[in-house]
Amino acid sequence: MTATRVGKGATLVALAAGWAVAAWYLSRTSIPGDLRVPHVDAQSEFPASVLRRSARYDGLLRWAWVAGTVMTLAALLVFTRLGPRIARAWALGRVATGVMVGTLTTLGTWAIGLPFGALSLWWGRRYGLEKQGYLEWALAQWPGLLGQVVGLTIALTILLLLAGRFGRRWWLVAAPLFVAMGAVLVLVLPYLETIGTRAPHRTQTAAEIRRLADQEGVGDTPVRIQTKSDETTAVNAFATGLGPSARVFLWDTLFDGRFTSHEIEVVAAHEFGHIAHRHIWKGLGWSLLLTAPAFLVVEWATRRRGGLQQPEVVPYALFVLALVGLVITPFGNEVSRRYEAEADWSALRATRDPQAAEGVFRKFTRYDLVQPSPPAWSYVWLDDHPTVVQRIALARAWRKSKR
Repeated sequence: MTATRVGKGATLVALAAGWAVAAWYLSRTSIPGDLRVPHVDAQSEFPASVLRRSARYDGLLRWAWVAGTVMTLAALLVFTRLGPRIARAWALGRVATGVMVGTLTTLGTWAIGLPFGALSLWWGRRYGLEKQGYLEWALAQWPGLLGQVVGLTIALTILLLLAGRFGRRWWLVAAPLFVAMGAVLVLVLPYLETIGTRAPHRTQTAAEIRRLADQEGVGDTPVRIQTKSDETTAVNAFATGLGPSARVFLWDTLFDGRFTSHEIEVVAAHEFGHIAHRHIWKGLGWSLLLTAPAFLVVEWATRRRGGLQQPEVVPYALFVLALVGLVITPFGNEVSRRYEAEADWSALRATRDPQAAEGVFRKFTRYDLVQPSPPAWSYVWLDDHPTVVQRIALARAWRKSKR
């Protein structure tokens, strides 16, 4: 018995050490460790009217997120109580019954979230950021719901089968399997997202963007323009994909005259930085590091209720998983902010234009109403990018480091 406990203890220590080493490796960035970043004060950088406007806009959305999160957790608790009754109403076998219980739970939580989505749309329309009509928005929610139901059906089918086959060790198989499935989606989805987009027009800016891609070592990365100007005035860009599917998407709102060509180049260089520094690959690594412990917590929590293999336990498992996700969100946001800062640094090195970078960050506040220095709790739980003032400070630190 003692030898068994020692062996289990040694295994846990080895796993913890391996997790820590992997986390350290994935957390490293190319930003110099001794870089002196100056303090930037939002009140000194932005007019008071801009600060008030961005604070009002972001403030309501933050509290809407809090209310939506609380309501979702409450709904999951209700379905946890109703789980046995719902399961008895379906005589479809263990796996199919569990899927139906999960589907009803998903429909319930989706319905709870709709009013908060409508509130965000109303608020965005009031501030001139959103252009969608309410009917158009409502119809656009159905594909997302269908995707949730299909995704949950597949996920629950796999989890219930694994729980029935491997018992208490199902999480050891499920974590790498789900990460592998996620990698396949990240590989395939960019091809679908490309549908309906266009290549940049042959302009001097497009030529400079291609030069920046070559400079960052990702010259074969396609750039696509997404049409979003019929839905919003906000600007955005993102990098996605793995290997041959890696590409950069720029919203067409970037090209409506509000941003200079140099500022657009900074945005593109930032996205190339994500690909150059393998942030998407690293994100998959983090998925494995976080999914395995999360599934372990779910297994431990559901064990006293008969285990995940019981259909009536599905709502409780979803509730526990939601709580775990809420707890680890600050950690995930911190990792994301480190990668976003590294992409900013990569863009600064490629463009050598800190003035244009500052211009982009300032316009995020001016046009997208991003609060430049948000409350601490919001920064921890909601912000997966550095604040605007932090990004301005990094640009100034780069400028000073080159003198």
